[in-house]
Amino acid sequence: MAKQTNIRKATLFFAALLTLGPFMFPSPDRAIRQGTIEFSVGGYKMNEPRFEAAYPSGGPIGGLTLSSALVSNFNIYLDIKYYSRQGQLTFSREETNFYMVPIDVGVRYIYALGPLLPYLGAGLDFYLYYEDNAIGTVLNSTNGYHVTAGTYLRFGQSVPVMINLRAKYTWAKAERDANQIQLGGLEYCIGLVFTY
Repeated sequence: MAKQTNIRKATLFFAALLTLGPFMFPSPDRAIRQGTIEFSVGGYKMNEPRFEAAYPSGGPIGGLTLSSALVSNFNIYLDIKYYSRQGQLTFSREETNFYMVPIDVGVRYIYALGPLLPYLGAGLDFYLYYEDNAIGTVLNSTNGYHVTAGTYLRFGQSVPVMINLRAKYTWAKAERDANQIQLGGLEYCIGLVFTY
């Protein structure tokens, strides 16, 4: 229970920084003036061999990212993604469906190199997942953490549109029937970014 309270406090803290960041620090001090809204698509591959026994390896992931400047070139972000896979149970070959909504918050440092804005970051994750098959239905959640790296491609300082190329690795373990399942893995995305 205390762990959930700490996660709620951290989420509220990050939400407050996301909202107040542009007002606390003027735009000339930042690689990105105030913040971004990003729509991304890419691939996700879980690091769990048991998952790959029932579902095809990897799959598409898409979502929305909101970010805001903190201080200088530090940026806070909130990601909300959607991932789903359809497969077959290992022994009976009956249909099984898996849906996951990863939500993460983090901080990254953005370094301005002309038209390139490379960054490194890390943060906390909340995974909501649902699995439905002949064995049963599971609706659950778990927490984790991640590291991320990528670069924005800027078309000009006065152009409010950029491209984001990003890779992220997440560690997020869920428990089911006293077994741990690694829901985390490698994500790679390309995003269309609108700055403000």
